[in-house]
Amino acid sequence: MLDMRRPDIVVGIDIGQTCSGVAYSIGPDWSDPKTINQWPSNDGMEKADKVATRVGYSKTRKTLRNWGFESVFGDETIEVREQFKLTLDPKYQDYRPYSCHDARQWYFDYLTCLHRQIENYFDTVIPRFRTMNVEYTFSTPTTWTNPAMIASLEKLIKKAGFAGTVNQTVRIALTEAEAAAIEASTTQYRKGDIFLICDAGGGTTDVNTLRVKSTDGRIELEPLDHVEGVSVGSTLIDFKMAEHIGGRLQLIKEHLDQDPMYLAEEMLAGKFQTVKHSFPNPPVEQFYLDVKGLAGSQSFPEAGIVNSKMIIDRSTLKDFFDEQITQIFQLIDERLMALETGFPDQQVSYVILSGGLGSSPYLYMEVKRRYEMNYGFKSNNTSLIRIMRVLEPQLAVVRGLVRERTQQLGLSTSIGQEVFKTRRCRNSYGIVVRAPYDESKHQGLQFFKDNLNRGRWVPNLVEWFVKEGEEIKVGEGIPRRYTATLGEHDHHNTREAQIVMSSLPAGQLPQLTTDKGCEKVVMIKYQLTGNDMKLKNRQLWKVGKKYWKAEFIFVVNIGPADLRFNIVGKNGVLSSGHDKLDVEFMDPYQEQSSPKSQVATEFIRYG
Repeated sequence: MLDMRRPDIVVGIDIGQTCSGVAYSIGPDWSDPKTINQWPSNDGMEKADKVATRVGYSKTRKTLRNWGFESVFGDETIEVREQFKLTLDPKYQDYRPYSCHDARQWYFDYLTCLHRQIENYFDTVIPRFRTMNVEYTFSTPTTWTNPAMIASLEKLIKKAGFAGTVNQTVRIALTEAEAAAIEASTTQYRKGDIFLICDAGGGTTDVNTLRVKSTDGRIELEPLDHVEGVSVGSTLIDFKMAEHIGGRLQLIKEHLDQDPMYLAEEMLAGKFQTVKHSFPNPPVEQFYLDVKGLAGSQSFPEAGIVNSKMIIDRSTLKDFFDEQITQIFQLIDERLMALETGFPDQQVSYVILSGGLGSSPYLYMEVKRRYEMNYGFKSNNTSLIRIMRVLEPQLAVVRGLVRERTQQLGLSTSIGQEVFKTRRCRNSYGIVVRAPYDESKHQGLQFFKDNLNRGRWVPNLVEWFVKEGEEIKVGEGIPRRYTATLGEHDHHNTREAQIVMSSLPAGQLPQLTTDKGCEKVVMIKYQLTGNDMKLKNRQLWKVGKKYWKAEFIFVVNIGPADLRFNIVGKNGVLSSGHDKLDVEFMDPYQEQSSPKSQVATEFIRYG
């Protein structure tokens, strides 16, 4: 059950691939979000809008030593771990030599340190903070599409201290694209404007196409497409440059005092970040990076090193940028073409850039050239398009998180308003059912005979109750009516229902749970009440075993990153026995060792 206590303070948290932001607002008036900009470092408190997503471990004891700005690569006593966010998803694969298990441990340690620092900060600026109801609201990358995986991370967040007292609650609220869109819409956009938000960060780029429904005091946005994302970002530019530098250092490794790749990583700090953030300015053909592993002033023409400085061509950095931008273009192109198909008469007013990479002058220039000046792309929906930036691109997500929740809560005790009254579903979701055997539909499929009602039934079928891209109304849920047959003495037993998902196109969805593209998400255990059941074959003159027939409505509420469930019984009244459902998400990180459940024999499609 959700905790229904009204928060006194809402804290938005955006954990990024390279750095993380925290913003907050205090009720009951809910002023504009403020950002925490004081973080511990080895030189005291450092003023920064975000804190580094890093943790440092003792090389000898392997214990946590520090975090954030305290974890620096120059300290030879610690091992620094960073850029582990994407690897939290067990399906994500890249060049990094560590596992999802490692990433989740570092994530937990980082969250523990972050939570402690947030509380320390609030203790100094908010009187009686420890007595307040605090709600921590987190974002998720659009590339994380599996609610089971997100539910497992929510457990880690709570374990790290964010639900450590009865006054604290955790909410995983929005995708990063949705949150960034909310912040973007606060800047003089008009009712009816359609915009595509492109939140390009360190590790992911997320896009969403929305229509502004209202700007009169309260924000209302209508999604015209489902959110979409790819694993593209500024850290991949760093990785490509590290590979390039490491390969050149390998040519002179006998002259270096440390591993070439380690030195390459060190060389990316400082000056290179300044060069990257300002690219394509200044318009110089080369820039120079100090080779820290070389003593004195040495030159190695074969490695492009002069006076212990490596010469990097401008064209090399441009190539690494262009690799990422090409993939961003592909993502934006696909969503704009989808809009042209679904809404051919609508005009996109703006493409709005946010995020760390979204603040890049080079990305802005290239996006403007392609979509505003029509060099390489043109559609009927984009003839009047303009390219814009969020005022503070790196803070768009964390501020949008806070704005969404505080508007939802409303002022004082008044009722608030949803920013999104509708959403577009990111995946297709279905429930595992059995269905009466129909030769025209089920030829070649296995079936069994039910001894209770003597029918022939096909098990393990999937009924897809919502498909990718379909519009769903926030808060209403998706109801489906079902029946279940239970043995005469089984009506008090716990029943099971299984929810599955698929990311395949709507026209290619699997028919069976065993088909490719069908993924288990959650198992729900529930118990029906006597009000929901009717005993069949109870008359003495009837042939056959007595059995119970239950009729009920199964309701799925789909959020931006989560799933919630209700079971509604007779006459549309939620029976008291349904108040607590046992919901077990199938975390893809955990190997399922239990035998496969035959839940398909439990639900029968009714109407």
